[in-house]
Amino acid sequence: MKMKLFFLLMITAVITLGQNQKQNMLQEIKCTPPRFTGIEKAVPVLVEEKYMTIDEYIAKNVVYPDEDATYFNQGTEVIQFNVTPAGELADIKVVNSVSKSIDTEVIRVLKTTNGMWKPGYNDDKAVAMEKEISIVFKVGDGMNDFRTMGKKYYAKGSTALFMKESPKKALRNFDKGIVLLPNDCALLALRGLTKYEIGDKDGAVKDWTRIKSLGGFEGEHFLTSFTNMKGYAQMINVVEK
Repeated sequence: MKMKLFFLLMITAVITLGQNQKQNMLQEIKCTPPRFTGIEKAVPVLVEEKYMTIDEYIAKNVVYPDEDATYFNQGTEVIQFNVTPAGELADIKVVNSVSKSIDTEVIRVLKTTNGMWKPGYNDDKAVAMEKEISIVFKVGDGMNDFRTMGKKYYAKGSTALFMKESPKKALRNFDKGIVLLPNDCALLALRGLTKYEIGDKDGAVKDWTRIKSLGGFEGEHFLTSFTNMKGYAQMINVVEK
């Protein structure tokens, strides 16, 4: 059976904006994020032009590994990296993995972009700056709705955790949901609480720190269901501090 493969891409930049107060005057620091150009040795080229986007470059060059496509390994790959003042990539880190082979393929393509980036600037000084990309690997022609599937895994995980008192089974479901929806704060919160319950406190803090980096909880009404869990206070402390 011939399958159609999709790559849906999203990209964000982590930008530090600063203001220094001196002699009762606020001085604004202009900060601009790194920019992908798609051309080699682009760092000296500072004029604004229409370049290929990193989304387009990834979609053109990433190959869906055959084994992953065959076995319907799908989800949202999230990769973070720094763009150096020389326009090269450093500290490439997998935030959310669909599979080891997909990790390897995305990192392979990213490394080919060395020298194709205009670095981020803090005022007029080129500085290292972090970026994050998300690549959706999906098999088929829209037959799998990640949002719907993620909600099912959330419901199954919640049932296993609160009604069946089976945190390990709950964790397996939350893991599956987060592979699809790595930026879903409700899934991250519950997976963190589940990890805390089974003694993986470092893993719990990692999930909660991710929530903080995403901007925290948009709506906190669902949190009242978790107030009696032993990791709840620490979760709130991590997200809000």
